[in-house]
Formats: sequence, C-alpha cells, structure tokens
Amino acid sequence: MVDHLYPAPPWRWSERQALLRYWLRDPLQGLADWLPHQAMRALPTEAASAFGARMGLRAGRKRQVGSDRVRALLRQLRPEASPAEVEALLAAHWSHVGRCFGEFAALSRFRAEGRIEVVGAEHVLGPRGGGQPLIVAGLHVGNWEVVHAGLAQLGIPFHAIYQRLPNRFRMRIADRARGRSRSAGVPQAAVAVAPTLGAVFEAHRVLESREAALLYYVDEFWEGRVHAPSLGRPLRMDGNIMRAVRLASSTGAALVPAYAERLGEAARFRLHFLPPVPIGPQGRGRAAVLEDIAALDRVVEGVVRAHPEQWFMAHVFQPDR
Repeated sequence: MVDHLYPAPPWRWSERQALLRYWLRDPLQGLADWLPHQAMRALPTEAASAFGARMGLRAGRKRQVGSDRVRALLRQLRPEASPAEVEALLAAHWSHVGRCFGEFAALSRFRAEGRIEVVGAEHVLGPRGGGQPLIVAGLHVGNWEVVHAGLAQLGIPFHAIYQRLPNRFRMRIADRARGRSRSAGVPQAAVAVAPTLGAVFEAHRVLESREAALLYYVDEFWEGRVHAPSLGRPLRMDGNIMRAVRLASSTGAALVPAYAERLGEAARFRLHFLPPVPIGPQGRGRAAVLEDIAALDRVVEGVVRAHPEQWFMAHVFQPDR
C-alpha cells in the first residue's frame, strides 16, 4: 500500500482546507476514478482503449491551457506543419492520453495478448548478461507502463521508482493495476520503490548489488516543470535526468533510454530499447556532468520530436520553466 505517502493533516482550524480535501474531496475524486476503472476492467482490451480515447478527446476540448501548450510545442517541433495538421496532432494527443488511462484496466493482459513488440533487446540483455549494472531511462512516450511489461517479458528483474500522484485514491488504482501487471509477468520480477528520500539509497544498493535493473523515468513533471528534454531551455543540475546520470556515473551502470511507441489507434506497442548513452566516471566536475546530461537530453529530444502527439507531457510543458 502507498498510504504512508499521504499523511492526514492535523485536526486544527488552520488546516481546515487541507482536512476538507483529504477527507471529502479526495475520496469523492477517488470514487469518480474507481468506478469507470472497474467497469473498464470488464471490457476487452481494445474496447477499454477506445473508450479511453473518446473520454480523452472530450476532456481535452475543455482544457484550453493544456491545448494551447500542445499547439505551441507542436509549432516549435513541427514548424512546417499547417494549422490543420497541428490540430490533427492535438486531437491525436488527447486521444492518446485518454487511451493510456483507459488501458490501465487492461495492463495485465498486454503480454498474454501479444500486444508488445520489442526492438533493441540486446541493449538491455547485453549489459545484464555481462554483469554490468543497468539503468533503464524510461520516457513517457507511447504507453509508458508497457516498459514494465516489456522488461518482465525479457525476464529482467527490475526496481522502479514511481511518482507520487496528487490523490491517494488515484495512487491506489495505479499501484494495484501495476501489481496485477507485475504478477502476470515473471514472478518477483518488479519491485516498486516509493518516491521518498530513501529512494536514491535504494537505487544505489540495487545497482551496486546487480540484483536487478533500475527503471527511472527521466522526463517527469514535478513542481511545475518538465525536466527533460530541455527543448531550448538551459540545462539544469536538477530532475530525474540529472539523478539518472549521476547514478550511472557512480555505479558504472549502462544507461539505456526506453519508450513504448503506440502503433496506430490501438492498444499495440513497439517497445524500443535504445543504445546506451555513454556516461563518464564520477568525480569529473560540474561541466562534465552537464555534458553527460546533454548527451541523454539529446536522445530524449529525438524521441519526443519523432512522436510529439504521443508524449504525455506535451500538455504540461512550458518553455519558460
């Protein structure tokens, strides 16, 4: 369970807004999320995905700020696109976002139904077989949950540092869906690592022991900022992309970017494991670390440029943050 990440606020008048949110708004929002999720679990996989697409399009039309951010990003990444092409990509983005949420109900069926094609498996199997620590730098392109299923499909045990969601009930839904997906794969293949201060120490332990790979998403949205790719913004010594580079540098791990491209308008995916990004040894100074971050950032940017409509962070990306 993940409830330890959501401590209840103290019963004080000064905390009344937090108490109202914790004991009333969050449970109601959780119920509103749980009911359709349970209903979609009874649907065939493609039906759950298609229902999610419709809901995503409907919700996207109401999110003006998010839509404007996607349009701005698309004009930056695809300057040659016509207004009609930009609008088509915007609609594809919201449809894809909805599909990802709808497919949470069917994650545990992806492998059995043959919905995952793996490309570049040698980039993770090679380091793993050679005894080298392995960091899989996951990207929120396509359905990112497929990366978990793909690693299990290849028989690679891994620990994954997950992101804390704003609502504890939504976090429970995600945690249980991932648990069903993990149990459908290699037994004991995956361990979820809570996003606490101890997560980095646990990551170091896992990598140094070589008992499992580490799955770490480097294009996260946190505290109002998408940390990677930079897309013209100055690089920062911050975010998961920096932590992944430092972990690789300190442990000698292979740093392999990965993303699960959606194939058409369906719940079918091509999981890409890209060649490892070269990372230098520890102790070379800030400039060298920034060079390594830039190398990983270029790979992430290339993937986002190729599939902007499938990038989950497109509607929260801000070029001035």
